[in-house]
Amino acid sequence: MAYSPEQYLANKERIKAAKKRYYQRTREARLSYQKGTGKMVYVSNVSRPINQKLLAKQYKISVETLKKHMSPNYKTDPKYRFYNGKHMESHLYEGIQPTEFYDKLENVLASQTNAFKVNIALGYDLVSLTDGSFTQYWHPNLANTYVFKTPVAINSRSDIRKKIISEIRSMELANTLNYPKSGYKLKSITGFKIYIYFREHALGDSEAVIPQIIRDNKHVINFPKTNNKCVFHCIAWYLHQHAKKDPRRIQAQVKEVFKRYCSFKGISYTLSLFRSFKPIDLLQLDEFEECFHFGINVYSMDVKTGNVECIRRSEREGVAMDILSHENHALYVKNVDMLQSKYQCSKCEMIFISSTKLRDHAKNQCELVNIESFPAEPTIYRPAPNTIRSMLTKYSIKGIDQYLDHYLMYDFEAILKLVMAQHGENTVFTNEHIPVSVSVSDSLTEEVRCFVSDEPKMLLTDMFEYIHQVSIKIQQYNVHKYEILLRKIIDAHGLTGMEIPGAKLDKTYKMIDVDGWIKEGKYASFFDFHNTLGFGKQRSDYGRIKQHLDQVPVLGFNSGRYDVNLIKNDLFAVIGTDNIKSVIKNPSYMCIATSNMKMLDISNYVPAGTSYAKYLSTYLGDCKCDNKIRCVCGLGKGIFPYEFITSFNVLSQTTIPPKSAFDSDLRGTSISDDDYKRVQFVWGHYGMKSIKDLLIWYNNLDVVPFIKAIKAQHIQLHQS
Repeated sequence: MAYSPEQYLANKERIKAAKKRYYQRTREARLSYQKGTGKMVYVSNVSRPINQKLLAKQYKISVETLKKHMSPNYKTDPKYRFYNGKHMESHLYEGIQPTEFYDKLENVLASQTNAFKVNIALGYDLVSLTDGSFTQYWHPNLANTYVFKTPVAINSRSDIRKKIISEIRSMELANTLNYPKSGYKLKSITGFKIYIYFREHALGDSEAVIPQIIRDNKHVINFPKTNNKCVFHCIAWYLHQHAKKDPRRIQAQVKEVFKRYCSFKGISYTLSLFRSFKPIDLLQLDEFEECFHFGINVYSMDVKTGNVECIRRSEREGVAMDILSHENHALYVKNVDMLQSKYQCSKCEMIFISSTKLRDHAKNQCELVNIESFPAEPTIYRPAPNTIRSMLTKYSIKGIDQYLDHYLMYDFEAILKLVMAQHGENTVFTNEHIPVSVSVSDSLTEEVRCFVSDEPKMLLTDMFEYIHQVSIKIQQYNVHKYEILLRKIIDAHGLTGMEIPGAKLDKTYKMIDVDGWIKEGKYASFFDFHNTLGFGKQRSDYGRIKQHLDQVPVLGFNSGRYDVNLIKNDLFAVIGTDNIKSVIKNPSYMCIATSNMKMLDISNYVPAGTSYAKYLSTYLGDCKCDNKIRCVCGLGKGIFPYEFITSFNVLSQTTIPPKSAFDSDLRGTSISDDDYKRVQFVWGHYGMKSIKDLLIWYNNLDVVPFIKAIKAQHIQLHQS
């Protein structure tokens, strides 16, 4: 049939129009949505309501949420950044409040659909202790601000709270951070970055090659040709197992289990769906536990060593099924104890590594009483030996213990000076802590002295002059206690002219020479002679023990974090920097030592988190006074109007502050009527003339019971 040119052009236009309509339809919906199959939906024109409903249904969101995100005025959260990669993704939050941290962290982790590993990096502000206006911001970075040393594997929803949330809550996050030097403290944690590492741990590879060590294990069942449904085979066997049932012939039970899962998920069962079902990710086992009402534990085996490790333990109460995962294939475990070579005796519950040893035990030793014995001294960890104890043993001296009996205690109080200084854009410093008083006591004389001054440097000068005076008395006590040992060391090794001032350098001196000098009046006593000796870095036995006897412990409670940081601007100017040593852990000072004292924090030697009140009640008990208002036992509650004292001049006020003066705006607390009555009783009972007297009473109340508690702890140590 022949066409005319007119007909040819008309047909060409019709074909062109048909192609245009076809391409328009395919642009609007490239792939139609098939109900129940879960296929991805691609659309190009999302302004059409029908396409919006399609997208919302596929991604399980509301149409309103989709419209909000499509709006030209919509802006993402400026505090949040999301980065997506092929093998990982990260979520960055900055400029957030501390209270938001756990909610945002849990939301991100709970949104994951497959098993993953996670680590967290913190962003935080550090503020200089010497210059409050100087801060440093450390960006979240796994190189130096990580929370966990290695990424944590998440294999179930319960792992999120157990391994991440609870673990972080139990941490002291300030101790995990980096500080450029000790002159900084943590201001606040203002950001964090979550790193999610994708994992391939889907159970359903029926083509996996099972090694012989697993194939030959009679406590494991391998289901062949499962077509990605090995987990369903394990569940079917667990629910319908029978002694005579063949694991290779349970297809009917597997389909029944699969239909039950489809019903739970709201999916219509079809044969094509059953045949094409994808492998199950480890994180999906939470759904299976909810569907079938029992727990699922997953184990892995090292084929070289045979060691079995639990990689997912169900938190569900009641019965549980055990699965062995090997190269993404699930195998049913009949008895996990046998698989782990744990053979338990039914009588005494002892566990053995083989059935042979269990039988031998049951025949011969099950009824025997086992006596456990432990070494008296550590066998692996060897702590540094006690120098005094070693010397007493070396020189065969008995009847003297190795403990130093006496020490000093101190405690500072500070006033809150109103400053209202702007610090950066978002921070205002409202108050500054100014040291105003310090109480010092010692266990030798049991006297207590309180120094009050408006000049921090003068306050420290008075404090350390008094400490020096008392330290000499304690050193005299120590030298007298160990004089027999010191004399023996001199007789055994002698002292050189380098160690005795004014003596001839080429001669060695023994005790007969020392006693002669004392008799001649060159030295008033053996302590005076001991006090003049000097030793270099290569110390003899005498030099080593002299260091311990001369360094008098000066103790505080939580002093490493508060008291020392409060006074350190003037501390080293007062005590000097010659021959000084310090041990610093983050912003906390664990020890500051000179030649004649050693400042220590007793809170480093008690369980973490122990408060001062708990420490006193542990070793002294609680206050036993019937009338808490009129308590004078020293264990009663001390009360002081911190926020009322805004300058040193207020301490000169000669009347009791009003009840409202004891309220705290920082803590949002008020004192009770009974507490205020106690203040009135104390004021009259001790004849106070000014608020300064109330401060001295309050400050002393921190060190007087403290010395008694340390003595009780000391006695307990002797008896242990």
